[in-house]
Amino acid sequence: MQPKSSILDSIPQLEPDIPTSAFAADDVLMAAIAIIGAVVLLAGFAWLLWSAYGKKRAATPPPSPEAVALAALDELARERLPLRPCALRMSFILRSFLAGQTKDTALYETHEEFSLRMDSLSSLPESCQYDMRCLLETLAEQKYAAGGHEENAELAAGLMARARELVQRITAEQARESAERAKEK
Repeated sequence: MQPKSSILDSIPQLEPDIPTSAFAADDVLMAAIAIIGAVVLLAGFAWLLWSAYGKKRAATPPPSPEAVALAALDELARERLPLRPCALRMSFILRSFLAGQTKDTALYETHEEFSLRMDSLSSLPESCQYDMRCLLETLAEQKYAAGGHEENAELAAGLMARARELVQRITAEQARESAERAKEK
């Protein structure tokens, strides 16, 4: 049987007296590394704050109502919908354009409400009011026509071409009128 050893006998013995100068060199080096690390970390944090908040970034302006309408018309042309759904979407696109370009409430009205409102389209240039009213009437006829699910790509393409031309003409006319008013002042 083996003699029982005490816990104290199992503790390893350390080397005799190590000079403190051996630890001092390591302390200075570790302190220098810690200071350099802290400075680099603070500089990185400061740079992140400066880049995020320090300089005023020019926010990209939202797309113009004209650009949105033309892009939507392009998308509609690619979809090749039957005439009735095409007329519905085109009417929505034009009314959205009017709401954005002229602050008209056409987007939030039924066709009947829009037609009965005396000042509807009054914010459009005079040369465009009649054409817009006629196009919206034609689209309403197609939207509410019996059937309306037949394919009539030629008529749909013609209506889209009219809508595209009218959106561009309204924007150009408004820019011209605005420039004329600026010259008068």
